[in-house]
Amino acid sequence: MKRKIGIWMLALILAMSAGCGKEEIKSEENPEGIVLTVSLPEAEWNEYAEGLAQLYLKSHPEIEKIDWNLVDRSMYSDLLKVNLASQNMPDIISTGYQTSMEVWQDHLVELDESAVKNRLPDQYLAQGKIGDKLYSVPVIIEGEGILYNMGILKQQGINKIPLTQGELEALCRELDEAEVKPIMNHYKEALLTMTSHLFLLPAAAGNDAETWYALADFLDLTLEYGNRNSLTTGKDTARDYFFIERYAMLNNEGTWLTPVMRRSAAKMEEKVTIGPIPLYEEAERNKLTVQPLSLSVTKSSPHQKEAEEFLVWLASSEEARKFLEETMGCLTVSGMQEKSFEGLSPIAAELKEAIFAGRTVCGALGNLPEEEQLKIAELWSHYLTGELDRETVVERICSLWNDYIGQQQGGS
Repeated sequence: MKRKIGIWMLALILAMSAGCGKEEIKSEENPEGIVLTVSLPEAEWNEYAEGLAQLYLKSHPEIEKIDWNLVDRSMYSDLLKVNLASQNMPDIISTGYQTSMEVWQDHLVELDESAVKNRLPDQYLAQGKIGDKLYSVPVIIEGEGILYNMGILKQQGINKIPLTQGELEALCRELDEAEVKPIMNHYKEALLTMTSHLFLLPAAAGNDAETWYALADFLDLTLEYGNRNSLTTGKDTARDYFFIERYAMLNNEGTWLTPVMRRSAAKMEEKVTIGPIPLYEEAERNKLTVQPLSLSVTKSSPHQKEAEEFLVWLASSEEARKFLEETMGCLTVSGMQEKSFEGLSPIAAELKEAIFAGRTVCGALGNLPEEEQLKIAELWSHYLTGELDRETVVERICSLWNDYIGQQQGGS
């Protein structure tokens, strides 16, 4: 199976990229007609982005409007490539951090670190640097794992989420015997675009044969106790079933779902908790994967100064923090400066507490080039569809990893 994007998807990407152009509409109120374009892998922000923009525009009359292009994270990398090829790059984009950001370095503006130096924790700011130069600023932190409906679990006399793979299997069996549907999967996008963070989890958790085999066990478990059409179910359908409480768990999701939940299923917010993907039988080894949403200003932007000012406001102002946390339910990086949980959504508070308690691990997306990510994801896709057995998949992944490490060491 080769990684492909269907004609319909390519057309959709091209249509979305058309909205990221730099053409500006001048008006009598604002003769300068400055329009900032922001492209993010956050489709979940769609109902909130305009409100966030309006907060900024109130105190920045030089900006006529902010155009947002918010797409599914599984399509975002391809969208940026289309933007670049068509010379239609947005003013602000998300390229990730560390290795994945380095690929885009030639297209990014070096940012003024002093503007955010004392407003964001150093450990998060450091991820946006190449050498001693800042190219990316983190805005929010997102956790990824399994979402649990504690309302359903408590109805079955279950008051805590599983912390090991054995406990997860026991929970699935107990729910299944009680005729409660355990897990809702949505592997459709992962198989189509090869971009699921789940496939890279072992690279962050342990990156050895044991851990890759543990991922195979987890995938088998989700298929055994999951929805009938796990491989062809898309995320929107899966979320809908979870929101109407047809399933006790939603696999391979994250805290980024909170804005959608607030809009579509507000009562669910108090019921939902998040737990890590359990690969091990030692609970302390199963950590929640976290990723920062980091943003950069592009060199092709005709408004680099204004774009950077907006980015600094979004990442570090109190006004933006309150909107992101209290209105959208996100966990901001600027909010990590203090240990207060006031105003946080339940799931953001869980994530913040887990970070402070050392129960999280940074995902591998920033540490691996996209080419290596796609190779690993493609192998796991073959495993899910039954085209390759686990021994072959693990052997090939370990070989890929060793080759990559060898190349890195040889080039250092």
